[in-house]
Amino acid sequence: MGFSDDSEDSTYAEHQDLCEKLNMDAVVAEDAWKSYSDIKKRYSLEGDQLHWIGCALYVACRKTTLPTVGKSNANIQGNGISLIKLLTLCNLPLIEFFTKSKSWADMNNMPKDFEARIDTLQKNFSVSYILFQKYQPIFTDIFKTPDDSSKPIRSRRHKVVACTPSQLFEFCWTLFICIKSGIPALSDDLVTSYHLLLDVCDLMYSNALLANRKDLLNPEFSGLPENFHNDDFVPPKSANCIVNLLCERYEAYAVDAMGIKEYSLKPYLTKLFQDKILKSEQSNFSGLLEILYFDGNNKAINKVYEQYMLSIGELDERIFLGPDSLIGTLPNKLVVINNLEEQLQSKNQLETMPNLWPPTPLTGRKYLKSKDITNAATPPIPTQSVIKLQTLLVGCQAEPSDNLLQVFENSSPDTKAFLEAKVGGFAQMFCDAYSSKLPEQGDKPFLDIGQKRAQSAQTLFYKILELVLTDEMAKKPNYDVSNLLKNETFLQCLFACCCEIVLYSYQNRDKTFPWILHILKLEGYLFYKVIEVIVKVVLDQLTRDMVKHLNRIEEMILESLAWTSSSPLWQVLQSCDAGVPSYEDVALPSTFDLDESNTPGQPALKKITIDINSQTEVPQSPVSSASERFQSPSKINAAKKQLSFTETKSSLQSVLKGNTTQTLLSRTVNVATTSDQSKPDSLKNGMSAVANVAAKPRRTGSLALFFRKFYHLTHTRMQTLCNSLQITEHDLKRKIWTIFEYSMKERTFLMKDRHLDQILMSAVYVVCKLAKIETSSFTEIMRCYRLQPQAESHIYRSVLIKTVVENQIEADSVNVENSSNSGHPPTPSGMAATSRIYGSEERGDLIKFYNTVYVPEVKDFAKRLNSENSTLNLKLSPLPKYNSITCPSPVRRVTNSVMTRVLDPKEVAASSTSQLQYCFNRSPAKDLETINRMVTSADARKCIGKRLLEDETELATSENHSASKRVARKLENIIGERRIQNP
Repeated sequence: MGFSDDSEDSTYAEHQDLCEKLNMDAVVAEDAWKSYSDIKKRYSLEGDQLHWIGCALYVACRKTTLPTVGKSNANIQGNGISLIKLLTLCNLPLIEFFTKSKSWADMNNMPKDFEARIDTLQKNFSVSYILFQKYQPIFTDIFKTPDDSSKPIRSRRHKVVACTPSQLFEFCWTLFICIKSGIPALSDDLVTSYHLLLDVCDLMYSNALLANRKDLLNPEFSGLPENFHNDDFVPPKSANCIVNLLCERYEAYAVDAMGIKEYSLKPYLTKLFQDKILKSEQSNFSGLLEILYFDGNNKAINKVYEQYMLSIGELDERIFLGPDSLIGTLPNKLVVINNLEEQLQSKNQLETMPNLWPPTPLTGRKYLKSKDITNAATPPIPTQSVIKLQTLLVGCQAEPSDNLLQVFENSSPDTKAFLEAKVGGFAQMFCDAYSSKLPEQGDKPFLDIGQKRAQSAQTLFYKILELVLTDEMAKKPNYDVSNLLKNETFLQCLFACCCEIVLYSYQNRDKTFPWILHILKLEGYLFYKVIEVIVKVVLDQLTRDMVKHLNRIEEMILESLAWTSSSPLWQVLQSCDAGVPSYEDVALPSTFDLDESNTPGQPALKKITIDINSQTEVPQSPVSSASERFQSPSKINAAKKQLSFTETKSSLQSVLKGNTTQTLLSRTVNVATTSDQSKPDSLKNGMSAVANVAAKPRRTGSLALFFRKFYHLTHTRMQTLCNSLQITEHDLKRKIWTIFEYSMKERTFLMKDRHLDQILMSAVYVVCKLAKIETSSFTEIMRCYRLQPQAESHIYRSVLIKTVVENQIEADSVNVENSSNSGHPPTPSGMAATSRIYGSEERGDLIKFYNTVYVPEVKDFAKRLNSENSTLNLKLSPLPKYNSITCPSPVRRVTNSVMTRVLDPKEVAASSTSQLQYCFNRSPAKDLETINRMVTSADARKCIGKRLLEDETELATSENHSASKRVARKLENIIGERRIQNP
């Protein structure tokens, strides 16, 4: 679908006008328009076209650099165009820019580094948002509340007047972000940035107090001198430091704040005064607010910060000082998001503020504590996670404790020296990488943040190591712990996990996982082994968000990181004779139904229930210790596979090649029955032996544990996806599971350098296509997939098609294909089957992968799976039992009297009622009154009655008239009670 000449001319005129206002050079302007025109021909760009032109200009600017004049010979990134100015002229809010720029990158098939850049901008915005939200109450505690009406009215003579609280508010924030950006060691760290903010507020307090600016200071502030309110008050020669007071009131660490003040803030302020950027007649950094110097200091700081922003093309944090329209619709209804974080549908809202509350993974929820909603309406204090970390490290040192030394003495003589050498090497690698981006300083005036983080990681390492060894010796009293202490892989993984905990606690935005894996040269498949070990021993001392973060890391490894080409998993599988196990091979007792394994046409199987509890103890969790996890995978003993009694082999034939289903995987044994119902003597005599084996999986060891977790994660996501797609037939779910299991066992290479969700969505689609389910199109599958907390657009937009030889395929010969046969171009939220060459890889979207890679590999098997011919003797793999906790009800309680529920988009489309919205702390009261009138109206009761209660009670259909009356009465009672409570 093209666009008319008039429309094109009008859009081009807007583009030209925008470029003129931005003083854009002709080359960049032409490149942006060409890119916009090409995308416009292939996609239907929804909304304001100027927004998409703004995205095109931003991309074009990022491709260019400008040389500078001076000794540094550095280049300015971004063509010297301010992102905030660009968005302002395009009338494009920042929040909307994040979303549209990612869509633009997807449509333009841009490299991953561009999307990573947008993610970095989004993370920087999140950190800045948290800091600004904490800055406002701190400022109003010390100073008078800023008021726009208090800005001075200048006369024609431009008489210099004293600064107002509003000007001080802006100057304090600008000075803070200018210093933060000038010290890279601080800018990457949320907690240290928070401490720097407190130090800058202390600096402004000192300047106001020494200048006797009572009109700026809050008279109720508890840090004021005792005689401050006296009429004869004389400013002291040196102001009292309020850093300790601020740290106590706003949950920060006085030691860290004072260290940053002494070793970072003061040297940088000295440099600003030496460079004549800040001016004052006073010493000790005072006099900044004097009438003669404040206006110049304010302009100078803004100029320095603006030059820095233009040189790197980053986010201008002064955006928070401007109107809210520049930012867009912020999730100020944070209380709703926080209380509803279990809802998968809240992911899109959480994406705008990724660092506030991490999304809850679908698995591992048994480790999560109950949510604390007492402070849900405000952003979290940056030091909350650090407080928990410091609590965990109370009384510990970055060296072995006395208990650990005793363990070392009881092990090999060189254990202590070996371990300390390894830990010291890991810490040095961490410090070198942490400080690699810092500028060279001869006298090193700045605080070495990297060393402090490494010291915290070492302290945590020795504490957790002691806990792990204690747990290990309790499980295995005769175990020689020196084997574990000399396992370099175990020590490396343990130290890496401790570093990750420290980095996450301090919210290092540029050092997020898997940064630590690259630094310590560690593979994800090895790292995952230590995560659950650590969580179990320190679960009560970790925050809920930290547990969620570690759980998400485990999922990331299981879904993709363990399947990279360089992963040791491929060598392990190659050395293992049995290859990839099935779920039955690694499943724990009673985790699936063996009745589902029966093959049509075979003798009936009778279920014999064995009371194992009276005969033997069932192990709860194989491979639960660290020593077992870090052992090499043991080979399967073929003799153990044989059963001690006669069985019907054909009835146990698996649909997967080389897989023999064992009936000893649960407490229920299935035996082929004869016509006289007699039981074999061998079964009667060997029942005790059967019970002992029945409690264990056939495959054990670290590899079996990996695939047990992998299959559990897959099944959880499959069930969630099927529920969203309304696939309720048990047989269809078993077919999806069977074809996925077939892909893993017989076509394992499909996972190499790919993602679990890519294979899973392909399996869901091929079964839906065979079953002729028209409502489950690829677009619908991906829409439902995006509701899952781990979903990312690159998973279905950038899939590995094949690895190509360099220069084998020319970039200009790449064909662009449409996934739909219709004449309408796809929208940015849809997909187009495109492919591009990136280095030695050909990548495309999920549809391209499905058609060119997946279907040829599973086509024959899928046909047999869907065949009704019983002579093929195929059966479906047993489906794991599904834990309902992973798919909670969408109904959530916000308060004692308010319940919320996410509305299905289909219901919204079918509803004739206009949508009403209310944003906490932003929307006017009339919006809430409109919603109340709608809820209490008679017409509303009819249209929302069934939907309001359908998640808590099973409403009868319209044919059941009596049930409908009961529901109506119940709704009347609820509305009546609310009217009484809220007259």
